[in-house]
Amino acid sequence: MSDELLIAAGPGEWRAALLEDGVPVELYVERGDRSEVGSIHLGRVRRLLPALNALLVDIGGDRPAFLPAGDVLPRGRRLDEGERVIVQIRRESQGGKAARLTTGVVLRGQRVELRLGRPGIRGGETLSPAEQARLLTAVAGFDRAPQPDPLPACGEREGPAKREGEGPSGLRLLEPALVESLIAEATDLSRRWRNILERAARLSPPSRLDPPLSFATALGGALPAAPSRILVDEPAIIPQLRAVFLGTIIQHKPEAEWPVELDAVFDRALAGAVALAGGGAVHIEATRAAVLIDVDSGSPQTGAPESTGLAVNLAAVDVIAGQIRLRNLGGGIVIDFVGFEDRRLRERVREALAEALAPDPARPQILGWTRLGHLELVRPRRGRPLAEALLEPRSGGPLIKTAVTVAHEALRALRHEARLQPGPRWRLTVHPDVAAALAGGAAAALRALEQRFGRAVAIEADPRLDRVRFQIAPV
Repeated sequence: MSDELLIAAGPGEWRAALLEDGVPVELYVERGDRSEVGSIHLGRVRRLLPALNALLVDIGGDRPAFLPAGDVLPRGRRLDEGERVIVQIRRESQGGKAARLTTGVVLRGQRVELRLGRPGIRGGETLSPAEQARLLTAVAGFDRAPQPDPLPACGEREGPAKREGEGPSGLRLLEPALVESLIAEATDLSRRWRNILERAARLSPPSRLDPPLSFATALGGALPAAPSRILVDEPAIIPQLRAVFLGTIIQHKPEAEWPVELDAVFDRALAGAVALAGGGAVHIEATRAAVLIDVDSGSPQTGAPESTGLAVNLAAVDVIAGQIRLRNLGGGIVIDFVGFEDRRLRERVREALAEALAPDPARPQILGWTRLGHLELVRPRRGRPLAEALLEPRSGGPLIKTAVTVAHEALRALRHEARLQPGPRWRLTVHPDVAAALAGGAAAALRALEQRFGRAVAIEADPRLDRVRFQIAPV
């Protein structure tokens, strides 16, 4: 299977699509405005929640993150309010829910995974006891670093210095390799952990520790694995990508020469319904409780009800599996297929869905049919869903693109026009909400584009425009 990543690097926003055998399977939006899964932070315990057996930890941002007591390692370790703690994000904040944390930091290499607070080796069955001992020796002693002892702020407490990074390190082997290469990679990961500890000793919470904040690192953390090739429409970002995607072929190619039209792919992934090739449609709606998917057979003119329903359901299976991954839907998912009573036909649909979901690296699990005839499955939540990054609800209607989303789309379109017609000044006419975003959340992106042009962009608000529409004209 061939895979490649397409990156459209607009001012203040990157949009990317992961393709497998030429088909888009995952979409990403990076604006530098989030703490992604896998990022490591120095936080402070703000509140103990005994009723939930958890803690709230301040890692920066609008709200504290959620740390279950079961994710505090090693087992039995106790954290107090006001204490410093190094944590890693296991699940991003989404759907009004706080980010979920763990103190069991994991640093992943190509062949080895360093696991803090979990001693021993997993996946080392092919190694001899002597080789396993050599591996563990390579990471021993790296899990301690000098810790600060500053005066606490009012109402806060600096915990005992030994607690940051507390606990022995273990390893998980990701693929077979010579023990010397495993030792070299484990040593590199251990040094990286030591550097994280030393950085934590110099900083005050909340602080981001690893990796350094950039669009490339956020994108690298979101991908299931490094792609074989990356195509970018902006050559200036190639050095940043090469620092993150070691060994990946990275090339500049204009977006017009890409195998897919990125904007069209994003628009389809944000639509509320997806048409089926033989008629009918799949409707997708995310709620706070679950994702609801409805299969509509349309109005077929011929065929027996059960055979027609089966054909529609089997056609919907591949669309549903693809859209779940493309939109990064997670949590509980309930599918209302075209109904029939025959259990054998239901089983065929379930088996077809299981096969279609198999390539998904998130490994969704089918739970089974409910009494109401719905098929339930669960997919782990990690990054935020695509719609949550780009859309917002509006009163009495479907989801609509946020003003910031439209602002970035307008700036990207303006950059494209400026490439075709270099030289003139430009006027961008937008809805007042978008004009406010260009003066607020997207102001830095506008300034970056103006610096690139060497001249200011005239922003004009027109309440007659629909929010998602904008006009670009030379001045």
